[in-house]
Amino acid sequence: MLEGVVLHRLEGAAGSGVEIVVREWGADGGEAREIALLHHANGFCGATLAPIARALSDRYRVFSIDARGHGDSTPVRAGGNPDPYHWDALALDLECVTEQLIARTGRAAVALAVGHSFGGALLLRAASRAPEHFERLLLCDPVILPPLPPGPPPSESRGAELAAATRRRRDRFPSRTAAYDHFRTRGLFAHFAPEALALYVGEGMAETPEGDVVLKCRPEVEAAIFEGNGAATLVEDLEAVAARVLFVHAQRGNFEVSAFEELAGRMARARVVSRDLSHLFPLEEPSTVLDWAEVCREV
Repeated sequence: MLEGVVLHRLEGAAGSGVEIVVREWGADGGEAREIALLHHANGFCGATLAPIARALSDRYRVFSIDARGHGDSTPVRAGGNPDPYHWDALALDLECVTEQLIARTGRAAVALAVGHSFGGALLLRAASRAPEHFERLLLCDPVILPPLPPGPPPSESRGAELAAATRRRRDRFPSRTAAYDHFRTRGLFAHFAPEALALYVGEGMAETPEGDVVLKCRPEVEAAIFEGNGAATLVEDLEAVAARVLFVHAQRGNFEVSAFEELAGRMARARVVSRDLSHLFPLEEPSTVLDWAEVCREV
């Protein structure tokens, strides 16, 4: 479905045996171009950000990552000790991929990194651990949650609610057409841009030997990430972030703008904007992300 895209298979966190798939747009623009890195939300894949990647490829070499267990990256069995879907493990994958992309392209750093939801939280962690690798961060309603007390997560926690809804979601269909028709009537996907939903079905699903299609990101993987509540550990050393950072707060999302403002106050060059958007606005209104990418240059 995606034409003119270069596929890279890179190593995840050291010793994990995980292969991370990264798609590239704008490779024909030459090595002199700055690079941009996109990270999707939980349960999605890098290909769903193709409208944003294509538009940015006029200026950048754009790379869009599939997190482990998502898209075409290595699926790892959820559960176990250590948890392969703990957010720290996902952040380490991102750090390793960033290092490899910088080395391969010969650039000094990622000029623009765009993260949606949990992808935004992972980028914050990467930028705090390796501040020299990032010049600008555009964080689209990143997941910012307070740490949970010790013990099992309470049933009323937002992560538990999302995990339960994920496990109830239908994940197998007789065809991609049937999957598209099903998802477009569901609240989570009802306002997606048609291309974003087509990419979710076309690139985020795989054919089975029986001839039907299933989601590449299995419900148990998406649920494990929701239940991990790992976002709190990703924002521990933000004072080290050197990049220009723009938080875009979605007023119809699930997070308080005050949480973003508190984080921004811990960084040298960070700003928060709050607008009438839903949490999934990068998939519903991709053009707004491009507008904020321009604003991010001036933070």
